Amino acid sequence: MDLSLHLYVTTLAKVALMVFGGVILGKVLEEKGWTRFFRYFTRPILRKAHLPLCCEGALITALVSGFAGDALLSLHYREQELTPRQVVLASMLLNLPLFLSFVPLLVGIVYPLTGWVGLAYLGTQITASLGLMMVAMGIGRFTFPPVSNGVAENGGEKPEPTIHQVLRKASLDAAKVTFRILIIAGPVMGLVFYLVNRGFFQSFQQSLASYIRFPGLPPQALAITAAHTLHIAGGAAVAGGLLKAGLVTPKEALLAMVLGNAVGTPFRSLRMALPRYLALYPPKLAITIILCTQGIRVSMVLTLYFLILWLW
Repeated sequence: MDLSLHLYVTTLAKVALMVFGGVILGKVLEEKGWTRFFRYFTRPILRKAHLPLCCEGALITALVSGFAGDALLSLHYREQELTPRQVVLASMLLNLPLFLSFVPLLVGIVYPLTGWVGLAYLGTQITASLGLMMVAMGIGRFTFPPVSNGVAENGGEKPEPTIHQVLRKASLDAAKVTFRILIIAGPVMGLVFYLVNRGFFQSFQQSLASYIRFPGLPPQALAITAAHTLHIAGGAAVAGGLLKAGLVTPKEALLAMVLGNAVGTPFRSLRMALPRYLALYPPKLAITIILCTQGIRVSMVLTLYFLILWLW
């Protein structure tokens, strides 16, 4: 895989546009009180997790852009509306809406290649994200005291700002976050692109996959796992070819794709999540978010792997 300078620039530009537009959208929803249209979904989650309602806009925005949802969350952290532990917990909650925002694209990739096996794979990933959200809610409920959201619940006492005032403030906030992302995430993404072009991630992932021996997977199915750690489309293509050739069963193909997701998660975190979180939070907090979110999610994926192995 060769990542060009043009791809680097366009990727960074897309990230900047998504963050800028997403933060404005989230701030408008918050300031104008339009999040109330989603409160039947968001407020029970935040109430059970003992998190303040300022996280509501981030949850909704993550359905459009995960990066923008994280950026909106970082604004509340910088405004000292959230503690570091609350940020970690809220980031875990964002994993489900973030994944759901990619589901239409992923369906278009896996279904033509693997049929119902691909849809079952996506079902396991949605379940893992839902499980992560449930764990986060449980941790919050037993860790934090209930949050008083009296002003937010009853609409507050301040007069509602005009749309012009909201857009002006939201644009300033969005510009600050976008600039910080370009300054910090730009060099980190450049390093990641350089390592990809040098074959670092591909070689390491393939070497790791060659040593993996998991129950329920024949040697030929490991080719799916190895390809999936590099890219979901590659894993789906290999799985589809082996399924049509009759070299693996649907169960083996599904298990191999699920395992490939678990094995590839640390590397995807280095390539994609680390630049994002380093741009939004202090390094220690950024690493904590990645370790907690991805660590628990991988545990959920591996649990689903063994459930499929034993129950099917």
